[in-house]
Amino acid sequence: MNMKKFFYLLSTCALIAMSFTFTSCGDDDKDNDLLTPARAVSNLSFTDTDTEEGTIGGTLSWTLPSPETNIDDYVIYLGSSETDKVKKLGEVAAGTTSYNIPDGTEHQKYILVIARNATGESTNIANLAIVDNYGDPVVTGATFTDTDTKYQQIGGTLSWTAPANPITEITGYVIYASNSNTSKGEKIGEAAADATSFDIPEGTTYKAYLHVVTLTVNGESDNLSTVAVKDEFTKGGFYILNCGNEGSNNASLSYYDYTTSKLTTEVYKTANGKGLGDSAEQLLIYGSKMYITITASNRIAVLDMNAKEIKSITPEGSEPMNPRGMVADNGKIYVSYYYGHSVAVLDTASLAVEKVIPVGRYPEQLAVSNGKLYVANSGGLDYGTGYAKTVSVIDLQALAVSKEIEVLINPTQLKADSQGDIYVISMGNYGDVKNTLQRIDATTEEVTVMGNASYMALVNDELYTMYAQWGAAGITYKKYNTQTEEVISENFIQDSNAISTNNSLSSFVNPANGQILMVESPYGATSSLYMFSSDGKLEGEAMDTGGYYAKWVTFVTE
Repeated sequence: MNMKKFFYLLSTCALIAMSFTFTSCGDDDKDNDLLTPARAVSNLSFTDTDTEEGTIGGTLSWTLPSPETNIDDYVIYLGSSETDKVKKLGEVAAGTTSYNIPDGTEHQKYILVIARNATGESTNIANLAIVDNYGDPVVTGATFTDTDTKYQQIGGTLSWTAPANPITEITGYVIYASNSNTSKGEKIGEAAADATSFDIPEGTTYKAYLHVVTLTVNGESDNLSTVAVKDEFTKGGFYILNCGNEGSNNASLSYYDYTTSKLTTEVYKTANGKGLGDSAEQLLIYGSKMYITITASNRIAVLDMNAKEIKSITPEGSEPMNPRGMVADNGKIYVSYYYGHSVAVLDTASLAVEKVIPVGRYPEQLAVSNGKLYVANSGGLDYGTGYAKTVSVIDLQALAVSKEIEVLINPTQLKADSQGDIYVISMGNYGDVKNTLQRIDATTEEVTVMGNASYMALVNDELYTMYAQWGAAGITYKKYNTQTEEVISENFIQDSNAISTNNSLSSFVNPANGQILMVESPYGATSSLYMFSSDGKLEGEAMDTGGYYAKWVTFVTE
């Protein structure tokens, strides 16, 4: 393949990489004295029994990793963040499940528990935010198990331990649900002062976190007792959009059903009696319809939820516009026209294109934040004369570009968090300028470089990034908390050695339960899909997606 052809494929199917040498981060199921421990303790619990302001005390407890392999002891620290150590409190031998923190210990934001062996401390850190129990009492040990089996719906009993020795009189508790672990979100209900549980009704809309807030004679506490929610569903599934081989007219759609644990291929062809087209790019579900951009076929396919085509939209223009990226907001679908160097505004009721807005060269993905549409201008096929390096900002009231923000060259991917910050991956020049992750501040629109990344997924304010640089060995999987901008995991895929050839990797995360999907697309072969649990452990065997270059995964309700 000549270089021009190769870079065209990179642009058309946005491949992260074509071939790597993979370096495992260690098989944590095997005893290897040359490796630091890969596993961490879980279910950290601590109640501050020291009622003096600025100091803490009490029993810290946890659940041991299983198996507890390659671990000699555990080291306990106080930290200023989820990873930064401020003070070492002590250490306990392997097999121990608790540590007594003396009253009068200076309060810090976090307790850290780290497994250790002769090689050193693990990079996988268990942490727990500490609430200083004085004056403003906070419940501890909040737990919740979802008993509603429907996708993105929850129900069950939320339980907690009442504050120890509260100074201020407690009058009740308020329960909130939120997709942020730091803000209250939507109020679900209230419980009496003597309650230690609250029944979440089945059918409650899934949110990533439940918060218990203490109500006193002075009002609601500003402190949250938080529990992460896992959606335990047996229905629903996800669609896999296979890009297909460029020029082969073999894009396809597959569907995985959580109820039957089966993958069905050629869903679109079965429903419509024809192929999807050439070089499918993105699948978006909005309302009761699915939208697919098929770039080289120059069309947008609108489907019902059974994959039956409702309408095929061909962009107007003297030359093919080649629709590519999509994002939905307020009854509109915004579509980037790759060759058209513009963004189309598609009304979801009439399915008519209402306006086409010129932007930069070869636009890729889009994101909506605070009434603005952000567009990544890649420069795509201009690699010989110079990639683009801007993100266009469109005012959604005026439907016109209001600003251009300069980023590193060849920006392709955009994501927005709950605070409105925009995360950008620039692919660089596949040479001296590397794949780079950047953040555009929602208020100042200043750009900050965060590190290296080739692909990202943003779910419930957690940013999952994968770095697989073209021509370089090794792959890294790093996760950030976008509320604090801190790294919360240096390796969110624990069983990374399960993936065999590591070609053209991409990742997707189920917002309901944290399940991670990794898609591997070796050149010339159909793609493989791997399922990992939220803690990065492989679930079952890899599945053949039934098509080439699996490009997009979209999760659906029943």
